Amino acid sequence: MLKRTFVVALAVVVTTPSLALAVDSIRQRYTLPAAAIDSNSFEIIEADGAGNAQLWCGAGIYARKVLGERGGDITVEVARGPSQTRPGRKAVRFTTDPAAAAAGTSSLSLGVRREGVVFTMTHAYALCRQFPHLKLRTAPNTLVRK
Repeated sequence: MLKRTFVVALAVVVTTPSLALAVDSIRQRYTLPAAAIDSNSFEIIEADGAGNAQLWCGAGIYARKVLGERGGDITVEVARGPSQTRPGRKAVRFTTDPAAAAAGTSSLSLGVRREGVVFTMTHAYALCRQFPHLKLRTAPNTLVRK
């Protein structure tokens, strides 16, 4: 009986770290809808339980891969709230307009509940290192990856 208990305990100890990694990697697979508002502004819509860091990462991916921007700033134009492009969903509207960045304030916080928060595109895109499987859905059959 003691031997069986030891074997079961050992199996639990050995498999727990790998189970934690498996659960963590499943959680890290985000696909966020994104939609253009105008030539400089876009929405990143909440999905898959994504938080502020994932939304900023999505903004970095959108600015780089869809808008073709390589430098400059990303500003929260409209704080987290009802989506303009997807009724019934929550979203954050970001902009790459330099005038919005000049009027905004740089922040160390990842918050998206206040308009005018500014991150560099490089910083927003760098957050994606934490989320290697994050993707944006810009159209029904179009995925954008970092």
